[in-house]
Amino acid sequence: MNTKPVLMSVNNPDGWKLEDLLEQMYLELGEKTKRLDGDMSTPACKVASNNYTMMRKLKECVALQLKNIESLNKIAPDTGPLGIPRIGVK
Repeated sequence: MNTKPVLMSVNNPDGWKLEDLLEQMYLELGEKTKRLDGDMSTPACKVASNNYTMMRKLKECVALQLKNIESLNKIAPDTGPLGIPRIGVK
C-alpha cells in the first residue's frame, strides 16, 4: 500500500485538494470505461457498470466536499495548508 500522502495538508502542502483529486479520478475512470465501448462480454459489461457506479459516487463525494468548503468559508477565509486551521484542534 502506498503510504505517501496525496491530499493537501500541513504535512503535504503540495498535495491535491480533495475536490480536485476526486474530479481527476472521475475523468480518468471515465476514459478507462470508454475503452470498454463495444465490448458486450459479461465481464466488460459488469466492469463498465461498476465503473459508472463509482463515477456517480465520486460526483457525490465532490458535492459533499463543496458543502464542506462552503461551511468552512462561513467561518473564515482559507489560509492554505500552512495557515491557521478554521476548525479542529489548533
